[in-house]
Amino acid sequence: MSSQAQKRKHKTLTIKEKCDILDRLNRNESFSSLASEYGVGRSTIYDIKKKKHEKIKQFVSTTDCGPGKRQTLKKAEHPEVEEALYMWFLQERNRHAPISGPMLAMKAKYFYKEIIKKDDFLASRGWLERFKSCHGIRLMTITGEKLSNDATCIESFKLRFLQKVKDLNVNPSQVYNADESGLFLRVLPNKTFVSYDEKSVPGRKVSKERVTILPRANAAGTHTLKIVVVGKSNKQYTIMDKKCVNDKRSFLKSGLMNASYKKL
Repeated sequence: MSSQAQKRKHKTLTIKEKCDILDRLNRNESFSSLASEYGVGRSTIYDIKKKKHEKIKQFVSTTDCGPGKRQTLKKAEHPEVEEALYMWFLQERNRHAPISGPMLAMKAKYFYKEIIKKDDFLASRGWLERFKSCHGIRLMTITGEKLSNDATCIESFKLRFLQKVKDLNVNPSQVYNADESGLFLRVLPNKTFVSYDEKSVPGRKVSKERVTILPRANAAGTHTLKIVVVGKSNKQYTIMDKKCVNDKRSFLKSGLMNASYKKL
């Protein structure tokens, strides 16, 4: 085999990987095993240990952004602007406010104008990607309704409920739970497999036809009740062998829920 074929492909380690290597070296792991695991030469591991130990550690300990996926120790051109933007970002996320890329770019321009006193900052897509990478900011889907709930009231209710269960001396098979949810009947999947020659996937208007469902079971898991289904139709109908009742807005009202339990 030629020397060219044997030549190792160049790999650049991220700052996080370098910090991990330093920590593992401090735990007396061998240079050879680390070089093999990270796909680099022993000389790279020696270089991290000898030349960059203090520099890497100092950078990580003195910057708010942390190592993330960065591969260099180069700081931002205007660190005070990025620091102000990151502080604003953390403040908004502490309020659980949703933050988008355009919002970050717009706020970055604002801080640049206020701090640098110029109006020539573009907040380009490349800059935004570097900022997000530096600070470990990633995109996530907002799910559930947790923020709509009052945590204080929930804890208070849990304490009162547990005390009630204790006072009445009931067991898990006597305690039932129900969770109301909406079911969109005609919504198609939003992802699909495509053939190699398809360049786009045309979509359809999303159907909003829905019913409300109420699955119920006891805490012991030994008894499951029939699912209550509430639809808008004035006529009685069935969905997958489940009898449906109607409401003008497909809402599950307290009277209907109480009636369903009395028929147990």
